[in-house]
Amino acid sequence: MWENIDTDRHYLGEFTLDNETLQGEIIYNKENGNIVLHIQRQFSHGPGKNYGRIPLILGTLHSGAALSLYQNKCISNNTRLFEYQELVFQVGYIILGQSQETYNQLICVFENGLLWSRLSQIDVSDFSTIKHKSMDEPVYHWFDAKITFTTDLTNGLLSFPRKEVSRVVERLVVKIETDEKRPPFFFLSIRDKIMALISFAIKDNVNIEEQFVVDFDDYEMLGEHKHYRRKSLLTSEPYSTIHNTSPHDYSFFLPQLSTSDDTQATLTKLTPVFNLYLSLFKYKDMPIEMVFLNIVQALETFHARFFYDDNKEKYIESVFQRFEKDANYDQIKQLLLNDTQMDKNCNYIILVSRLNDLLIGKNNGLFSDYYAVNNTYAQSIADTRHYYTHYGKSKENKAFKGDELLNAIHVLRLLLDYYICQSIGLDIEEKTRSQLSLLRT
Repeated sequence: MWENIDTDRHYLGEFTLDNETLQGEIIYNKENGNIVLHIQRQFSHGPGKNYGRIPLILGTLHSGAALSLYQNKCISNNTRLFEYQELVFQVGYIILGQSQETYNQLICVFENGLLWSRLSQIDVSDFSTIKHKSMDEPVYHWFDAKITFTTDLTNGLLSFPRKEVSRVVERLVVKIETDEKRPPFFFLSIRDKIMALISFAIKDNVNIEEQFVVDFDDYEMLGEHKHYRRKSLLTSEPYSTIHNTSPHDYSFFLPQLSTSDDTQATLTKLTPVFNLYLSLFKYKDMPIEMVFLNIVQALETFHARFFYDDNKEKYIESVFQRFEKDANYDQIKQLLLNDTQMDKNCNYIILVSRLNDLLIGKNNGLFSDYYAVNNTYAQSIADTRHYYTHYGKSKENKAFKGDELLNAIHVLRLLLDYYICQSIGLDIEEKTRSQLSLLRT
């Protein structure tokens, strides 16, 4: 595990571009998520060349170690003193090892996922002692892969001779495995989905401590057991600030997730929703207006993906079926089927209708402050969205700003939390009621 994440790592070696072997240097900064390859190409190799995107660059370090650089984009190509080209490539990810197209497993060690997993190799049931314990490793079959959750424990307390200062570090480990060999980007796409799921659940960032790829045909025998060789994988994600969110604020924990196939399909549809949601805390310099726009868009795409097959006619039919016999039907109809929505030239579900539909839900009063008490709230959200995306003096006075904008983001976050959890089979209605009540005080 690396302690100085802000330190550049330099790797010198030879790299092959267009069948030419050239001297170069890799610079990797884990904190910033930057991987760049610097190469000097002498004109003795021939006239200068243009380079765009190169899917794979092979290299050999001066130590003799082989490595493979993927998703390379030339971002600088300059001629120096009419003697050599200075090339700079932005690198997507690196595998330290012989070039290989496919693997069976990706192993990721995460920072800030342990509490969410509810897993641990440490028994603290008796606070007078600290000891190891056996641990179940839950397995889920998501995204056409076998996903195992376990932990990695570094326990300096039990080393001998023990130092005066000892550290105990336990991290969540996620193993993504397939029987059929797959390219690295297949595993990385699943890894990103799992990171987004955890980040949504804990309302905080998750970082990659280290990661490896494994080929089940590459092993050595230790007695009667196979020991699979791991190849280190360096990727270009920046280090994100950990806010130390309290587990009390988590939406759910790993043991609450179902292993059913329906969960896999739901998580696949939720991926872009999660990515928009993460703007709440992932990007520290994002303007508050952009956070608002992302949350509104997350709600809009959630509604489109999970309700009525995004079909206006099915939406209208559902309104009649659900609420026609309710005492407050006229008010609900005005909110869900306004003149703009019912215009024959409008063949889609408008944003105001989507927001009101989510706020009303089963008409259980959960978000009634924002449709029964304030029946223009959804329209105000839509006006604010349109103001910040299209501008216009007519919308300026109607748009939320300052504390009103912050409060709207909070309400919309609770609304999105509630429906996302509902979509994966988790009931957080009472918790949501409690959080909404705090907004009234």
